[in-house]
Amino acid sequence: MKASQLHLLEHFADHCPHLFCQRVRVNPDIFDDILDQISDHPIFFNQSHNRQLPIAIQLAIFLHCAGYYGNAISPEYVAQWAGVSVGSVINCTNRVMVAILDQHDTFMQFPVLDSEDVKIARAYTQEHSCPEWRNGILAADGSAFRLHAKPTLHSETFYDRKSNYSLNCQMSIMVHLFFGTNICSFTIVGHMLIYYSWSYYPTIC
Repeated sequence: MKASQLHLLEHFADHCPHLFCQRVRVNPDIFDDILDQISDHPIFFNQSHNRQLPIAIQLAIFLHCAGYYGNAISPEYVAQWAGVSVGSVINCTNRVMVAILDQHDTFMQFPVLDSEDVKIARAYTQEHSCPEWRNGILAADGSAFRLHAKPTLHSETFYDRKSNYSLNCQMSIMVHLFFGTNICSFTIVGHMLIYYSWSYYPTIC
């Protein structure tokens, strides 16, 4: 028996944003921003007589899958949560993945060296570390995502120091945005300022 819980998301967004975040792993404002960015993607439009689910529901299903692991993301489990078929869960997930990946070049790009952001990042680094590290404009952080099962291909390469099979995801972000917005509380140290260190200074000054 399927009993959709999707209708609760609208209530949670207005009255219990922490519960909204628990279900789809982003706050309501971020959800709306993502929805605005992908809503005009052609993958959500077709000539079929079988209409797709509203894009907001497809995004909610995808984010729910992305925010959990193990049995909680099985198509059967998500289908019961969303009140849709297993095939719909798979189709929605695939469509949203395509739409988000197509945004890559819009949001993932290397900063222009003479941009205002780079100037701010250099000033921030110099103020919070030392003048020699002023060209360290990017900070890096990463997380390991545990795999549900041991991969068949090259399986041992996924075995990490915590005795788990996992994938490592790393992110680089402008250092003043990384630290200035309290995303995390790391101390700025040399090994984190991975680009434009003093050793590269002659090539970019």
